[in-house]
Amino acid sequence: MLQLTGSFGQFALIGGDRRVLDLNLETTTQYFQEIAIKKPDIVLNELGLYSFIPVGRWGKAKMNSLTVPKHLLQSRKNCLTWNPKGRMYMKPDEITVEPVEYMGEQCSDAFMGECLESVLGVGNQVRDIFATQEGAQLWELAIGNIFQGLGDSFYELVTFGMDSLITSSDSGNWWTGGSTSTEDWDNFIDQQMGIGVKGHIPLIEQAKSDGLPHFNVTIAANDVSDDQYVGTTNEVTKLFDNVLAAAPSKLRILRKRRGNPGVVMLVSLGIFDAYKDYIVANFNTIPDVYQFFLNGEAVPGILRYDGTPVVCMDEWKEYDDMIGVNTHRVVLTAVRNMVVAHDVPAINQFGGIGMRIEQSQELKNKGIVHMYTNFRVGAGIADTDFMVNASRIITP
Repeated sequence: MLQLTGSFGQFALIGGDRRVLDLNLETTTQYFQEIAIKKPDIVLNELGLYSFIPVGRWGKAKMNSLTVPKHLLQSRKNCLTWNPKGRMYMKPDEITVEPVEYMGEQCSDAFMGECLESVLGVGNQVRDIFATQEGAQLWELAIGNIFQGLGDSFYELVTFGMDSLITSSDSGNWWTGGSTSTEDWDNFIDQQMGIGVKGHIPLIEQAKSDGLPHFNVTIAANDVSDDQYVGTTNEVTKLFDNVLAAAPSKLRILRKRRGNPGVVMLVSLGIFDAYKDYIVANFNTIPDVYQFFLNGEAVPGILRYDGTPVVCMDEWKEYDDMIGVNTHRVVLTAVRNMVVAHDVPAINQFGGIGMRIEQSQELKNKGIVHMYTNFRVGAGIADTDFMVNASRIITP
């Protein structure tokens, strides 16, 4: 039995007409944690923005919380009086997970006729990417790209799935102004709108449409221009103050607790850049700001305002560029308030999401490699009382 071992797992040639590659699941876990769920900034991993709920075979994630009884004290009564006060109530909620799958194939034609063909075998083995050690190593690199693509797709789904702006962009051809090909756009729509998972951003917009006051903090129209926050009416710090002031009391108390940050402020790129400009313009005599001016943020993509981490969400900008809109958004949220539910029965997060890869040795298939994985996934917000939203979306 021939074995090749790499960071992707182990390839085993056992015999027969098929070659099977079972990927190391622990390696898969790393890719999903660092690229998919926390895309792309590992600092979000340190802040613990997401919660993960395994649902096993039941297909639903239950989110239950007990209310805290209030105002329990009363004046002392005589011995014949029993007047209980305050009860705890269960606040149930659930996330339904949807089945998703990935089907992929790759043939050696992508490498043939180019300089990379020299790493392949000779004769009939030119179509067998595993025929040489160099070819197997090249395939290992290809596997990394596939994992990144799967990770990015997973993030897109749990963040922007079922976003109505995608439908508007498709019908209005807003997306054609970018570099997205028709094939990529069709695949994008199929992924985002065809699975049925409503992502975190559409869930936030739904809460805004439902009229929750703390999801309707105003960003004035004349404070934004294209993808820039210009602050004609409200300087960027005033916007932050408005968001903090709109926080429900539970979130406000959590934000002021000592220790590790329990609350973070996620902001779009234009707002983050406006805050950087504000710091440099107003505090340029402070040594720390001078170092910031020279070197940027101490932690890339993160500043602070009133003790709260301000996190630049560059991936929101990437999404805007694809669908042809400009979004200005501030989301103040408790950590672990954004929930990702999945059906992988593993202790570690996404420890069981593996991918099976087969290379056919039948002549008619010419060494083609097939890839497949499937799982269930859903997204939710654990408690809207621990979140505030301010947003304005500029469409063509």
